Amino acid sequence: MNGSHDDSGGAVPPVLVFGADGRLTDWTPAAEILPGLSGRLAVGATAADLSPHAGAARIVLPLTAGGAVWRLDGEPPAPPAPSVGAFIGAPIGSMPIPMGAPIPMDAPTPMPDPAGRLFAAASHDLRQPLAALSLLIGTLEARAVEGAAGGTDRSGRDLLHSMAQAVDSMRSMVDGHFDLVRLESGLLEPDIRTHAVNGVLMRLALEVAPRFADRGLRFSVMPCSAMVRTDSALLERLLHGLVVNALRSTAGGRVLVGCRNRGHSLRIEVWDSGRGLPPERLAALRSELARSAGEGAGTLGLDLTLVRGLARKLGLGLELQTTEGRGTVFAVILPRSIEVADATAREAASPPAVASAGAADISRARILVIEDDPMVLAALEALLEQWGCTVLGAESYDAAVRRVGPAPTPVDLIISDLRLKGAANGIVAIRQIAKLFDRPVPGMILTGDTDPRRLREARLSGYPLLHKPVAPLALRAAVVRLLGPAGRGDCLGNSPL
Repeated sequence: MNGSHDDSGGAVPPVLVFGADGRLTDWTPAAEILPGLSGRLAVGATAADLSPHAGAARIVLPLTAGGAVWRLDGEPPAPPAPSVGAFIGAPIGSMPIPMGAPIPMDAPTPMPDPAGRLFAAASHDLRQPLAALSLLIGTLEARAVEGAAGGTDRSGRDLLHSMAQAVDSMRSMVDGHFDLVRLESGLLEPDIRTHAVNGVLMRLALEVAPRFADRGLRFSVMPCSAMVRTDSALLERLLHGLVVNALRSTAGGRVLVGCRNRGHSLRIEVWDSGRGLPPERLAALRSELARSAGEGAGTLGLDLTLVRGLARKLGLGLELQTTEGRGTVFAVILPRSIEVADATAREAASPPAVASAGAADISRARILVIEDDPMVLAALEALLEQWGCTVLGAESYDAAVRRVGPAPTPVDLIISDLRLKGAANGIVAIRQIAKLFDRPVPGMILTGDTDPRRLREARLSGYPLLHKPVAPLALRAAVVRLLGPAGRGDCLGNSPL
């Protein structure tokens, strides 16, 4: 996908694939090197934008589910295999073939990984309305608090709060189910690098702290300066599962996340003061965690099944200790690294942000939001304006340039989706728009995308990454961190355009 057909030995012709919305979803390496298209191909680019540069020698084949395939060498493609045609197109008999063109008789070349594309699209599309709903509920909650002195019905505020908790639970289940499907389908491939553990802990604190505040529980994350070799995104998802499991089993008290050095390894421990387990249940749970992937999901539950699978995928150890009536501790054991780069050293030196940062004043901030989903854009604008910010909204890079104008007043922050209308993605949009001002502008990527390559690109950009649907308090804490003096220096992007 997206120019990665590197197993074809160069035999795949220049092909572009467009979805039902007219946006580019896939292409071959041969298309990337065409003179008119070089540097223009990006997921989300429209057919109208690319058409003038694609040349006249093309075959356009409509797909039964909407969208089209462009073959740019003027020769009709071979028919798709029946097992794949159900996903991506029509049988050859229904495809328009130009007069005089030979009917292809060679063996079909199937489009790769339709299941992976299906799950990625479904995950992204489900996250969009959930993101909007979560942000809108956060806006209504803020308004309800403001109206409390004016006699707002307390039962109404309680009902709204319950709705927020239900949406948050649904968001967690959607994330967990899609992550589990991708893991068991072999669609998750770790990106093993050297990372500062503190960066993972910081993002985890931003994400889950509001849930503990809602339950009246204490949640603590202890800073750690260790460097480890792992996939930071998958490690964060693993720890998220352990923390959510601890939250579910803890009715009162606290949950603590901390680290211990053990020789060449690091133990990340999640402690809770919950009800614990009796000895027989502890033995059964250890046995289930030791089973191979795909077993025991009904007994373990979604979060621990995902934890088990991610630990296997990353080659990490899992340990469990519990005392009935006193609590439980899960430990993840991973290899330490002695590599310390400047960027990761700065990340390690930063203490994890917590939800209390949401109380800081951001009411005078001027924020540019670039989001191609109108529903999510409207929700973001409403929430940020509720916090007192001045918001400029746009659906693409081009629209954002027009929005700021030819003599732009500087903005304090740019928040962008990763996928945008047009050829520029969110990373490019932030960098290019920041050049319009006379001073550095921090940026943030807010995305519902789950494609590992796109997420890797976002992480390597140097901009903080938040996943849709994001909790309003987590978004506010991230905005506060970026707008504060300590946040501006390390949130400007570290990769040249």
